[in-house]
Amino acid sequence: IPFAEPPVGNLRFKDPVPVKPWQGVKQCTKPGNPCVQIHEFSNQLIGSEDCLFLNVYTPKIFDSNELKPVMVWIHGGGFTFGCGDDELYAPDFFVQKDVVLVSINYRVGVFGFLSLGNSDVPGNAGLKDQVLALKWVQENVHHFGGDAKNVTIFGESAGAASCHFLSISPMARGLFHKVILQSGSALNPWAYVENTVPRAYVLGELLGKKASDSEELIALLRDQTKEDLIAFQNKVLSREERRKLILPFVPCREVPGTGNNLLTDSPESLIKSGQFAEVPYIIGMTSKGGIISLKEDPGLLSKMDKINGDAIRFVPYDLCVRDNVPENVFLEVKKYYFGNCPVSKETLDQYVDLCSDLEFTIGVNNTLKYFSRKELKDVYVYQFSFEGELGFFKRFIKASVPECPPGVSHADDLGYI
Repeated sequence: IPFAEPPVGNLRFKDPVPVKPWQGVKQCTKPGNPCVQIHEFSNQLIGSEDCLFLNVYTPKIFDSNELKPVMVWIHGGGFTFGCGDDELYAPDFFVQKDVVLVSINYRVGVFGFLSLGNSDVPGNAGLKDQVLALKWVQENVHHFGGDAKNVTIFGESAGAASCHFLSISPMARGLFHKVILQSGSALNPWAYVENTVPRAYVLGELLGKKASDSEELIALLRDQTKEDLIAFQNKVLSREERRKLILPFVPCREVPGTGNNLLTDSPESLIKSGQFAEVPYIIGMTSKGGIISLKEDPGLLSKMDKINGDAIRFVPYDLCVRDNVPENVFLEVKKYYFGNCPVSKETLDQYVDLCSDLEFTIGVNNTLKYFSRKELKDVYVYQFSFEGELGFFKRFIKASVPECPPGVSHADDLGYI
């Protein structure tokens, strides 16, 4: 079901515009287009810029006297890929329960998270897509038997971080009533960059034009094909950023006063000051989330000796000073995880634990710390530790990395929901 006007032409990179009414009956029995991206597994370009659709799954159309709880799923994918259709997120388990399930698309990569720091392209369009979808739910879900006053938003990885961003933004206040964060937080290092405007200018240069101002740059970027934008978006990162597995276009701080702002300060500053929705939360992660790093860095085992002295891979980003790691911090962290042993195939298990903590655990634990300061009553924490047949990512990774240690990879809980 379309919830926004197609973000094409002059609407490319802009905040979403609510869909206009249509005449007659619209066929909405199949998933809409995914947003433009490189498919996670096939590595092929898929999708369309006309992609702002949502899906509603309901056991039956109830009458208005027995409205059911609503759960809104926000997919993960590093803000770079993924969609809300049933290829990976089939509704089979949910429709057996007494709930109405909604899954949504939002723009990813450069299309969803380009920022020029001005009112034309303030940034975070992908998160604003999510807000518009939640507004659609408030206005329409009762037609499908859903209770607009009982909405839970939930997501995994970047989807969880998205839910967290929504919980700290006044723009989304009142659009949901409970939150579930699965293996992701706005405080994870991959989820937020203070300023992505420089990356927009680098992208312009990669596409053959050194723009002198934002107007010239946006005209250039709106004139490019989707294929070229996707092909060059990952190349805006520096070598150091790639080593840290940082993502190119993600949520950022918007300049206050540049249009309808969703995020005008860092998530940590907002959360520290208690500016988040005081609703029930469930938050947790898998037992060995860092296993996913073996997928992101497939040549890892062949360069373990080089990693042994690569301080940037060992230290939380907020302990680095301008990409330089204090020697004493590096040695302390290394000793904590590896003792006196070198990083090697024999200590792969410990390396995965380090990756788990850097990428997921620290951000999730800090989120819980700020929750506890606010003395929220309904906060529940879990760890998903079941290794079963539906753990798809672990099986996929183990096919190329047989030495993969025991434990549940990041995203392996998806098969069970």
